[in-house]
Amino acid sequence: MTKLINGFLNSSKVSRKATIIIESLEHFLKTERDCEQFVREFANRALWSDPKKTLKMMKLANEIGNYHYPQKTLDELLQMDTKEALQHLFMEPVNCAKLGRFKQSSANITDLFMIKQQLPNVKLMGALLYA
Repeated sequence: MTKLINGFLNSSKVSRKATIIIESLEHFLKTERDCEQFVREFANRALWSDPKKTLKMMKLANEIGNYHYPQKTLDELLQMDTKEALQHLFMEPVNCAKLGRFKQSSANITDLFMIKQQLPNVKLMGALLYA
């Protein structure tokens, strides 16, 4: 994570234990330009005092950095390593717990791709319930 985002998290009083938020920021804010845009947009939207600022942080990071994860075809996903394919398919960070859950399930990338086609807003853990 960049110094800019680390400083931002400290000044916005986000705990280092808030791993979901930190993972989301790391997942989407990959370049210094992304980080600068994130901080600028956060200030412009006056989210500092918003009671839902942590949720809005994650949403803003997704808005800014989703270009890093362009939509892929099934064939392209099948060529990727599992974690990368899941991250591209669901546009969310995949940590070792989620990856482990995927491996324990009977699902495969093809099954999840079909579920995602039918339910575009579903997240990985929700899709595993349908697989």
